[in-house]
Amino acid sequence: MQQRATPELLPGASEGEDCQNPLPDPDHDDDHDHDFSWSAMAVVNEPEVSLDHWRPRRASWSRRLEQIALAIEKPVNQLIGNRELNPFYHTGQIALFLLLVVSVTGIYLFLFFQYGFDRSYLAIERIEGQFIARTMRAIHRYASGALVITTLLHAFRTLFLEQFRGPRWLPWVTGVGMTGLIWLAGLTGYWLPWDARAQAMTQRLIAFLQTFSNGGVALQLYLLRAEADGRSWPILFAVLAVHVLLTLLIGLLFWLHLRRLSRPRWLPELHWMIGMAIILLLGAVIFPVGVLPQASFDQMAGRIEVDPLFLFYLPLPPGAAVFLWGGLALAGVLAVSLPWLPALRATPPRVRILNERCTGCTKCALDCPYDAIQMVERQDGKPHKYIAIANRDLCVSCGICVGSCDGLAVSLGSDPPELLWQAISLQMSLTRASVPDTPLRLILTCDRHFDEIERGGDGESGRCIVALPCAGAAPPDLLTRALDAGARAVIIAGCPLNDCVNREGNLWAAQRLLRERVPRLKRAYEQTPITAVWVAPNEAPAALWPDTPAITPPDYANRRDLFQTITWRNLLVGFGLLALVLALQIGLTQWPLTVHAEDTAVAQILLADVGQPLGMNRERVAGDEQYLLQLWVDGRLAHQEPFSGAQLIHPRSYGHQLPLTPGNYHLTLRLVHENGRSSYTLLNQETVVAPRQIIHLGFASRSTGFCANAVCAD
Repeated sequence: MQQRATPELLPGASEGEDCQNPLPDPDHDDDHDHDFSWSAMAVVNEPEVSLDHWRPRRASWSRRLEQIALAIEKPVNQLIGNRELNPFYHTGQIALFLLLVVSVTGIYLFLFFQYGFDRSYLAIERIEGQFIARTMRAIHRYASGALVITTLLHAFRTLFLEQFRGPRWLPWVTGVGMTGLIWLAGLTGYWLPWDARAQAMTQRLIAFLQTFSNGGVALQLYLLRAEADGRSWPILFAVLAVHVLLTLLIGLLFWLHLRRLSRPRWLPELHWMIGMAIILLLGAVIFPVGVLPQASFDQMAGRIEVDPLFLFYLPLPPGAAVFLWGGLALAGVLAVSLPWLPALRATPPRVRILNERCTGCTKCALDCPYDAIQMVERQDGKPHKYIAIANRDLCVSCGICVGSCDGLAVSLGSDPPELLWQAISLQMSLTRASVPDTPLRLILTCDRHFDEIERGGDGESGRCIVALPCAGAAPPDLLTRALDAGARAVIIAGCPLNDCVNREGNLWAAQRLLRERVPRLKRAYEQTPITAVWVAPNEAPAALWPDTPAITPPDYANRRDLFQTITWRNLLVGFGLLALVLALQIGLTQWPLTVHAEDTAVAQILLADVGQPLGMNRERVAGDEQYLLQLWVDGRLAHQEPFSGAQLIHPRSYGHQLPLTPGNYHLTLRLVHENGRSSYTLLNQETVVAPRQIIHLGFASRSTGFCANAVCAD
């Protein structure tokens, strides 16, 4: 369990005189004297009092998304048998661990990598020929895919819990940015081997750029020149530099993602890291990545393996690219703007410190998960050295600080802290009036559980359900007062470990009831019917009203613990499920895709300067003259593109692809004046077109060895 050895003190503070010791003292119940207390406060009878405005009312769409997530999580909890090992509750920490794995294996692979179209591909072949390097490459690949899956799951969880509003905008926006950068980093990683998959990606990029401008032709010409000149190393070096830079930016965003949190959890527990490392290692050894054929500018890509997590766009037709990327860009803008879209319901009130009651005990500052309360030296002449100061801009209205203050010095909004007991007392009175002869059970639940609990229990009488912003908002003395006021039992219903919407509310509540954190349950109430259920919302009714009642006398203290004992069976089943997910992910990375069929080929017109054949005559070309670029195949005009004289006066690149079937062809490429006054033959040649071959018309490549006269002199 998390436990502090000493409180957080300002310089010069005395732990005994100025602050509340956070460790339990077995000899005393009262750790600090207060002028106000939950057990001794006066009751103000108000006809109508409610805590509804304290609740973080979420929209119906987020509730529906949560129901989907809970339906998936429930069988996982049942199979594992221990909620602490449910991976859905650890997605943030798992994502950072996977990023570290990707970074370490990437550094190792960097030591063996070389730059250039040929050299990079040969380096990958050598890596695949060595067991350790091959295993590292597979771990790098599979951990990257798992990082995408984990990040998306974490984003989905944040979305349906609406943890993007108010002060939480920074984690949400940085999370959206990280998701995009992780995808881009994986995309650049797939370019580095310079294989057939990288070739398909390059062709799709060229086609996309050509949709908006002539940039696709310029890029293709640059790549062809780099290959022909044997100076392709700057290209792969730039791709690797971008790959590394994106990884560093992701690390920076991770830091920003957590910087507003108190006690941020960076990494998962040790058993998680060991288990995931073993699973990744076994997956890498059993399923090596392998090597695809080398990329070639003279050969169309055939059958490749596609990872849909990064390369989901490759199976789509090129014409859908504009709609795909436009839709994703719109979704990204909408996601980033979510924190500033108006909420459908009023925002819950935020923390307020009652200065005249604050004794500077530091408990609220220590318990706040979001660093929204700080302790400063008092300047008002009070006998206490410190006073709590609230930073409302960081407050998420969780109410944990209300549960941590046994001196009634902290509240939410303009309401007095006494409102909490008055609302509970009113609900108890209404329940007792409706079923006067039935023992009353008070259930204090967080907002997530309230609807499920109200629907559950098959109409059991005598239950009084009160919703709080978080389970951690319930002070222990308030629970004992409810018992003294006639409740037969008091139950706190909260989220499982690591699943609290407010990070630590369930942990602090459990430790207070177990007398491990102040304010804690008084010793006289250790074996009283004050219990807790720490389960997912859709599991709460079964936990509160089990089908088979307990026969032995209940151990109330034991029924408050948040932690569950982890057995070897829990570990084996939990990590077995993760191994199954990894196996499915590995299967997806090997999804076969035929980019171009065997019986296809293409003739590619690629000119760096369409007007270059005009030579010295270019200066005398009138702007309104018309020229035609014509491609003749076996004496038949197969393609024609008009150019005005004004377009040819200055250098202008041009590209076009003409599908062919394999066979023998006579190809002629001409630039002719519209009225036939002049004609320039760029290419006139018999050629044999092989399956999937790319015939370059206008640029000499290493395999074809021909070009259009002076056009390829560039």
